[in-house]
Amino acid sequence: MSDKMTRNLIIVITYAVALVLIVINFVPIMRAVWKFIVLFKPFFMGIAVAFVLNRPCMAVERFLNKRLFKNRLKVLVRGIAITVTYLVVLLLITLIISFIIPELIKSIQVFLSNMGAYIDNFRDLTNELSELLGLERIDLSSLDKLILEYTNRLGSSLTELMPKIISITTGVLSFFATLVITVVFSIYILAGKERLIGQCKKVFSTYLPECLYKKGAYVYRVVVDVFNKYIYGQLAEAFILGSLCFIGMVIFRFEYALLISVLIAVTALVPYFGAYIGGFCAFMLLLMISPTKAIWFLVYLVVLQQLENNLIYPRVVGSSLGLPGIWVVLAAIVGAGVGGPIGVLTGVPIATVLFTLLRNDVLRRSGKQNVK
Repeated sequence: MSDKMTRNLIIVITYAVALVLIVINFVPIMRAVWKFIVLFKPFFMGIAVAFVLNRPCMAVERFLNKRLFKNRLKVLVRGIAITVTYLVVLLLITLIISFIIPELIKSIQVFLSNMGAYIDNFRDLTNELSELLGLERIDLSSLDKLILEYTNRLGSSLTELMPKIISITTGVLSFFATLVITVVFSIYILAGKERLIGQCKKVFSTYLPECLYKKGAYVYRVVVDVFNKYIYGQLAEAFILGSLCFIGMVIFRFEYALLISVLIAVTALVPYFGAYIGGFCAFMLLLMISPTKAIWFLVYLVVLQQLENNLIYPRVVGSSLGLPGIWVVLAAIVGAGVGGPIGVLTGVPIATVLFTLLRNDVLRRSGKQNVK
């Protein structure tokens, strides 16, 4: 047996043994990884915050360099850009807490207080449909009691929420400490990102083989590009769709405009089918109030979705993730099973990264230059 064959055989056996050990000890490994993440949670949160705020900060910095400082005093310009970015974020958070959340809670309370009438409307609608289709009437009395019981509990918990918030003190100091550390880390990263990236490149290029370093740099570029498109694309889509939905619902006098618009915007964070899930929930909510308004709302939402997807989104955001729709659904389902709501949001970009790496490798091996 030649030396090359022996070396390849050793590598294959090593990989096989490592894979078996990982599969056998998967749960302890994941627990150790989770403990590591929790231990350095403020650091990872700081990286995430810096990543999200990087592009707005760069936009402010470019504006200042072009209009005011003419590419002079770069340290001062960077500091002003970071300050302006965080002030804008703080202003947005203040507006949400001061105006949107109280109105949202008020809408939920009004909906819960009218739940009995809405259930009666829904029961009458189902009975009319049953008679129209020649079916027996559906007994919804038990469902009425169950829904009313849970809505009463939810309504009482919402009304008692503010006094409870005032009395809750456990964990507040820990939360603010984590928040302060996260902000400090993110500011440090934004202020010296070029130096940090340069140091990481120097370390990895020194201790890793050149081939492995180039592959790692390529994967890093793909990850950054995909997550940039996903974060800013989905945030822009959610904001645009939610805002247009709210404006249209106010103009056409639909009930619960803010509640439904927020629901549409939040579900739109999941690509492709998220807004349709929110639209279905909103349709069922309006169906209990007025079937005619529910149908008109569904028509309006479909038209709005087509307008946003074909005209507004491409001009404002640009290219999409490039992941086929069926894989988006699968990634969201797997992500939900693994990590819950956070898994739904992160599963799609992770799947996009894997899909992009696999697609580009296949195209490279087949000798094709253009990615379709």
